[in-house]
Amino acid sequence: MKTLLERAKGSPLDIFASYADPASAMALLTPHTKQIKHLGFVYDQWDDIQRFSAANPGPFPLLRTLAINAAKEIDEEDADEMTPSSLPLFSNAPNLTEFRLHSERSPSISYFALLRHFVFLGHFVFPNLTVFELSVASVKKFHVSQLLDFLEASPMLRTVRVRITASISFGGVPEGRLVILPSFETLYLVTSDCESHYVIAAHISCTSAKHTSLIHEKFVDENRLTVLESFPDPDWWDRIVRQYTKSPVEEVTLKIKIGPDPIIACCSLTFWSPDAVVIRLGFKLAENYEKEGSARLHIRSSDLYPELFSSASSIIQEDPLSVNIKRLNIYNNFLVLGSDQIPGIADEVRSLFQSVGPLEELTMYCCDLRPYLTPPKSRGVRKPIVFPPVRELTISHPSYPRREECMAAIVGLVKSQHVQGVPFERVTIRMEEPPAAMVERLSPWVGAAYCYNERYVAIGDDDPSPI
Repeated sequence: MKTLLERAKGSPLDIFASYADPASAMALLTPHTKQIKHLGFVYDQWDDIQRFSAANPGPFPLLRTLAINAAKEIDEEDADEMTPSSLPLFSNAPNLTEFRLHSERSPSISYFALLRHFVFLGHFVFPNLTVFELSVASVKKFHVSQLLDFLEASPMLRTVRVRITASISFGGVPEGRLVILPSFETLYLVTSDCESHYVIAAHISCTSAKHTSLIHEKFVDENRLTVLESFPDPDWWDRIVRQYTKSPVEEVTLKIKIGPDPIIACCSLTFWSPDAVVIRLGFKLAENYEKEGSARLHIRSSDLYPELFSSASSIIQEDPLSVNIKRLNIYNNFLVLGSDQIPGIADEVRSLFQSVGPLEELTMYCCDLRPYLTPPKSRGVRKPIVFPPVRELTISHPSYPRREECMAAIVGLVKSQHVQGVPFERVTIRMEEPPAAMVERLSPWVGAAYCYNERYVAIGDDDPSPI
């Protein structure tokens, strides 16, 4: 190592250290701190990281990226003895732009090394930071006050990615506290704690953000599910949208995916503003394979779909910026029971469509169309679901048990809209091997009809977080 450092002369260095590197080797870096451009600690111990920082006060004029994946193999009773240095770590790095702090453990590290290392967050100060990534997995509480303090001390931040798999404490955070980040562009916030991601987001104001994703991950190991906390209540949502964009929402996409194992359900609701602002709310339900003795789950999609759809529909209807929606996209990848067998689902669909429009585009991708096209019987009579005025309707790869009945239902919908005086200007059907003469069947009731033979492409898990 000494020979290689001598050969490097004054060239920039990328350094990766781990718990296996002896202190004597790390000491050889002391004369070369001015050359370090990237510094990464891989499953290293906090004692070694602090020791390196104390022995190398810098300066680090070339250091651009600091990555720490820290761990310490300790017993539970010794956890409280983990105390950080009283001095800021790596403080003499004025040009540091990217900081990644992870708590993930290696297979060789004990369970209790699921760290409390997020308590060290307050010991890093990088005023010129533009990218920050934090990943926490712990049996201890995560204190939001430290995260807010760190963000407030980093006014140049443009991208923040945070994943917290731990219970969350808002102790010490005043209700009205607001961290303003004027340069903010992207926020990915994923938590396992109910509604905490929305509460954290409500304490941050960044109206210049272009992409905001707020995701709740829930891991279950029982056959019984509690109420899904999939989307924020109106008060939290009203605060969030006003702090992340002031533009009206013109496009909304609802995407629901059920299965396969271990992902039980993914649901996301994405809002687009005219100036390319994107706000995505998401919910992921996954089976907990890691918990010892957990039984296999038997959860029916028909038990999840109504509540997911209802929660998402309520957000769309109550969104203060959704008064001028021009494009509505609905995606799902599974067959649900017919609308006669899911109480209230047709009413939810009707309520959603009555709250939007007129629409320039309505796209339904891989949807079971029965809840949308076939309302339940009331005293033996079916009251049709009236779609809002729609300029262009696209039905792509409909999920329907019987193809011919599906096509007949679509024709019936188009005819019904025409009879009610709100005809579609254009209808496009995209599916594998569409029935013959489909365009001819639609043409009398619509301005223009198109039918394309296309192959189905599966919907992804829709997890926007790269962590």
